Amino acid sequence: MKRLAIGLLAAASVMLAQAAPARAAPSYGSETPPASVVAQLEHLAPERPGTVDLYAILVGGDGSEDVFRREVVQVRRVLEERFDTAGRTVTLVNTRSAPEPEATLHSLAYVLKRVAAKMNRDEDILLLHLTTHGGSNHVLVLSHGERELYGLSPPYLKSLLEQSGIRNRVVVVSACYSGAFVAPLASPNALVITAANSRRQSFGCGKASPITEFSRAFYLEALAHTRSFPSAARTAMQIVHETRTHDDLSLGASPRASRVCYAQTRSRVRASAR
Repeated sequence: MKRLAIGLLAAASVMLAQAAPARAAPSYGSETPPASVVAQLEHLAPERPGTVDLYAILVGGDGSEDVFRREVVQVRRVLEERFDTAGRTVTLVNTRSAPEPEATLHSLAYVLKRVAAKMNRDEDILLLHLTTHGGSNHVLVLSHGERELYGLSPPYLKSLLEQSGIRNRVVVVSACYSGAFVAPLASPNALVITAANSRRQSFGCGKASPITEFSRAFYLEALAHTRSFPSAARTAMQIVHETRTHDDLSLGASPRASRVCYAQTRSRVRASAR
């Protein structure tokens, strides 16, 4: 009787496994982004000869929480007001209400290529802002309800940026464990700013939050008083440190920034600001 029961259970398990639909593999996204992204690219302003222009790509990766969408809106406003990026900004934001994802590995590659074609890759500056959840495996979450997506790793992003041919870059990553992006992306012509080191979480995500903690400190507070990204990064790090110390949180974020190109990046960004 016991053997019969075990046999019946095994047979039932096999039947359930056969009946269950196969789980689709994660996706890189469509080769061509949604129409909402393509329309932004079609209206992208060209570079201005004799002017160091700042182009921005703003990515809200996790569509399950509105904080990342709200953050992209606020970052865009600050950049347009302080750095004259109106007409030179592209947003890739995953939301639950959209029929398909905007922020995917393929769409980011596509947008980088199109933006690179518009700008002067030797003189202009690209600011890439990434806000989402990050894992201890150092992969940034790209999430949309209709499709499981591959996340973004430091080596993959490094490859995309190198393929774009864009020389001068400011990369801001607001996510847990985002410090893992600093070393792979740093170069003599790149400034990499992250909300945490590679071993710690960052703060400020959540459905009710208007913006993540580091991005608030960097964009809304520090950049209100300077147009130097390196200087603003140092100020934002101090703000976050003081906030975490005051709240007595032992797992407080520890923001990071590459330190190889402060002088050059400062002069170029100031040249592009109004």
